[in-house]
Amino acid sequence: MWNDRTKGREFERNPRPRIWGRGLTMRRLWRDEAGTTAIEFAFCALPLVYLMVGIIEFAMAMTVGNSLEAATNLSSRLGKTGYVDEEAQLTQEQTILDEIERRVGPMIDMSKLDISHEVFNDFESLTTPDTLKDANGDGDTNDAGEWTDVDGDGFKDGADGIGTSGNIVVYKISYPWKVMTPLMANILGDDGIINLTAYSVVKNEPY
Repeated sequence: MWNDRTKGREFERNPRPRIWGRGLTMRRLWRDEAGTTAIEFAFCALPLVYLMVGIIEFAMAMTVGNSLEAATNLSSRLGKTGYVDEEAQLTQEQTILDEIERRVGPMIDMSKLDISHEVFNDFESLTTPDTLKDANGDGDTNDAGEWTDVDGDGFKDGADGIGTSGNIVVYKISYPWKVMTPLMANILGDDGIINLTAYSVVKNEPY
């Protein structure tokens, strides 16, 4: 028979039934491991994406850099022989430029490619180049006081040009590689620009 006394005893056995039930539910939720993979992936996804994009960007820059180096070496060998495509009526300089474009042109903007070549009388002059300063800005250092012949050989060491037979020529090709993804522009290079540079030193053959 249910009476007030029985109700009191039942209350003593289970004084807070709803609270105990809530605590049991929280413990079950705490122990439940469903969905942990999705949560872990959410924490790891961002740095993983950064890493993958950085690897791709760096690999592309290195590919172009290696291609520039290969083109520089081949072009310098072409230049030291004095080869000129006479049928196309090209200068030796343009012949070298065309060879570079043939090799790396599809990967870069040729208008941004900077090609320089300095001519020296001999290998010793590489360590003691003459002092050249274009004071009047006319693009020529033949004016008085603009050329100091350091080694006294009468040859303008370090001047721009591909020289003649027996001269030493230093070829330099540089290209400002633009990081394509804004995500990595603040991390790689200088303001998103990686300056790729390739050098080659050759001695012109007799021709």
